[in-house]
Amino acid sequence: MVPVSRKRSTPTSSDDDMEEPYRKRQRMSPVLPQTPPPELELSRPDKMESSLFDSDVRMLLRRSICQTLEHVGFDRATEEALEAMCAEVDTYTTHLLAQVTSSMNNARRNIPIPLDISYAFNRYQLSLASLEPHLRPPISVPKLELELEHIPKEDPTTKNVIRILGVELNGEVEKAQKSYIPKGFPAFPSKHTFKWTPKESERLTDPRKIREKAAENAKMGEEALRRLVKVGKVGKDREMKRMAGRDPKSKERHALWERTMLELGITNSGSGSGSESTRLALDDRSMVVNAEKQYFRKGAPARRRTQPQLQPPPSPMDEDLVSLEP
Repeated sequence: MVPVSRKRSTPTSSDDDMEEPYRKRQRMSPVLPQTPPPELELSRPDKMESSLFDSDVRMLLRRSICQTLEHVGFDRATEEALEAMCAEVDTYTTHLLAQVTSSMNNARRNIPIPLDISYAFNRYQLSLASLEPHLRPPISVPKLELELEHIPKEDPTTKNVIRILGVELNGEVEKAQKSYIPKGFPAFPSKHTFKWTPKESERLTDPRKIREKAAENAKMGEEALRRLVKVGKVGKDREMKRMAGRDPKSKERHALWERTMLELGITNSGSGSGSESTRLALDDRSMVVNAEKQYFRKGAPARRRTQPQLQPPPSPMDEDLVSLEP
């Protein structure tokens, strides 16, 4: 067995050629291009193709900045420069309006007044004399004009609708009657858009018809109450029959009573067989329902007799006491 040497091996020339791993992470610096970013031409949109909302206000701000740069002498600007200028305007305006809001809230007002705006100008050291030159900007008027969207043409079908409605429903008659309305104003919309024909429900005034209708309503109420009582009584009879079925004697007695009632019903009606209609007829006679019962004469309410209160007997100690009066 060959012994293994424990001595450290000496470096050789071949070891120097091996690449050792880096102990530290190298810091890489980005290589910036030597050419500046491309500049965009100052574009001033002269037409507004949509309504003035947030995006359009931003576009108007960029347009005013482009006009100012063009007046100063610039003909190109980068997108980053335009956005930076817009951000500066937003920041300055926000701080200025914050001072106006602070003055308004300190005075406990809901709407700002000229005094609040003057307070904000004083905080930013802006005098009114410095604002007067801005009332007459050096930019020519044709460049400041802004062309908005064209008004859409009126649909010719609306005139035909007015003709169909007729003279009573269109607004031309009212416009002709009111001479103080300028002729340049548009015509009134058709009358059916803001007026309606009142319709009142017919009310009975004949006392005979009123009484007939009241009697009919009372009869309908009685019929409804009879049906309710009939259904409740049928359920009660079933419950009594079920209770009587537990005892043989009670069951026999109940069956005999039911048979007798059916025979009486058959004899009175003249039919030879007991049907379900006879049973319902007997149930209908069980209770009389009258809708005018609440208007009947009522007897005097019975008075309660009040029992006399008994006095407690005197205690023996009271008898022994002697009066102090002479």
